[in-house]
Amino acid sequence: MNVLLIIDPQIDFISGSLAVPGATEAMDFLTHWVEQHEQDYDAIVVTMDQHPADHCSFDRMGGPWPPHCVRYTYGAAIYPPLAELLGRIKCSHRIPLLYIPKAMSQHRDSYSAFADTIPELLIAASRIDVAGLAGDYCVKCSIQDIRRQLSMTEIHTLDEGIAWIGTPEPLIPSAALKQK
Repeated sequence: MNVLLIIDPQIDFISGSLAVPGATEAMDFLTHWVEQHEQDYDAIVVTMDQHPADHCSFDRMGGPWPPHCVRYTYGAAIYPPLAELLGRIKCSHRIPLLYIPKAMSQHRDSYSAFADTIPELLIAASRIDVAGLAGDYCVKCSIQDIRRQLSMTEIHTLDEGIAWIGTPEPLIPSAALKQK
């Protein structure tokens, strides 16, 4: 089973309070990729920050980041062109589409949605293609958590669909590196 994993494709990471350099281009690439390759996937999984307004990661609460992806705000919404496409895919019922909220507790930050549990769609995957924001935080931590729990699953990165806050680096150890 082939699964596309999209990490945090949210407005605040694209043009909002915590905009990642190159995020618009990465999400445009990803949207086009999904349009062209939807038939290659048996499922799509999307993670999303859904912070409370007083989340511990916010600088005003002593954390390192400006407020971002506050649940039920515009900034927490999925990038509109991608959201529209995902909506069409969901309505077609051709493949499962799973949305996973994360970092919803006021007192616990979470760069990955998979630290404690992995959804069945990913457990059943023989191959996972990963894209999203930001490569050096949430994408990296998500891949590490999946690798820790699903060591036999092939993981590939869609490099053009990943934007970075800092300098890009390999997300998968070179011995296992298989990039598109």
